[in-house]
Amino acid sequence: MGIRVDVLPLDVNTPGHGLLRITGWEGASEGLECSLQSSQTHDFLHPGGQWSNVAHGFKLDGLRPVDGAPAIETRIGPELIDPLLEASGTANFRVELSNPQLGQSDMGMVRINSAVLASSSAAPNQAPPAPAPQAPAPVPAPAPLPEPEPEPVASAPVIEPEPVAGLAAEPIAPAPAAKAKSGNRWLLPLLLVLALAAAAAGAWWWFSKKPEAVVEAPAPETTVEQPPTTDTPPAALPCTLESMQSQPEIAFVQACIQNAPGSAALLEVITQAKASNHCGVAQRLYANRAQGGDVEIASAYAREYDPKYHQPSECFKAPDAATAAYWYETILGFDENNAEAKQRFEELKP
Repeated sequence: MGIRVDVLPLDVNTPGHGLLRITGWEGASEGLECSLQSSQTHDFLHPGGQWSNVAHGFKLDGLRPVDGAPAIETRIGPELIDPLLEASGTANFRVELSNPQLGQSDMGMVRINSAVLASSSAAPNQAPPAPAPQAPAPVPAPAPLPEPEPEPVASAPVIEPEPVAGLAAEPIAPAPAAKAKSGNRWLLPLLLVLALAAAAAGAWWWFSKKPEAVVEAPAPETTVEQPPTTDTPPAALPCTLESMQSQPEIAFVQACIQNAPGSAALLEVITQAKASNHCGVAQRLYANRAQGGDVEIASAYAREYDPKYHQPSECFKAPDAATAAYWYETILGFDENNAEAKQRFEELKP
């Protein structure tokens, strides 16, 4: 595999636009064209996002050298980027670069940078905000009604008592003070004796009285309110088979990736997806983590296509040496000393 083809974002990332960078091409840069083939269906991309079993060459105009790298690049638009991104979840792409006039050609695999955006990712034009409704004109408050004057209240005539004939208004003389009686000399000792006797009787009654039992009122019963029970089933976890069967493919893959399971756990999810014929889920999970640098996942994905390890299944029906070589090369991009990837890549590359 002599060339490497990358789809990269522009310096100002624009949805639907990017750079096609070709590394390792040794021929002339004028008159070049490329054909793109899906590793899943083996169909070729045609204008308008159509796929066919007949190859089609897209002309690459405006190729220019890349500063500081043995590569050439040109700008591409939605005609190539949108169909590649749409199918990238379930397939990889083989590219053939050729110069028909000079009879030169070479092949490689396409790497799509994760920052490249489809044209559908552009923010829709926002409608201008509706004008705020005008406040209604203030209604003048009604003039206050005059308060009625209080009616005069007729005062009752004061009736003065008439003097009774024959009676003279004479002042009443105060009653003469009663003469103090002379006390008896035996009265004070007698009162003292009676007070002592009363005190003794009261003390005897207090000490001979039995204490009454104090009956405490029972404490009011408190009722603990139980929380209301709901019959709503718990939400399924992001990477389970239940979620896989109940959610759309893209929604499940995004939720599972955000949950960030470990490599071993993700391989179990991929195994369940393959067993239940959710092939798109298995391939999208494989590709996402492999392109993100997970060497264990990338190695497992390469073996799905490697003729040496391939096991036929509904999702991976036949081996594909070129696709396996692509993923082994991806591993070497993250771990250049990976002995197995280096060996398999050398054996599988065209």
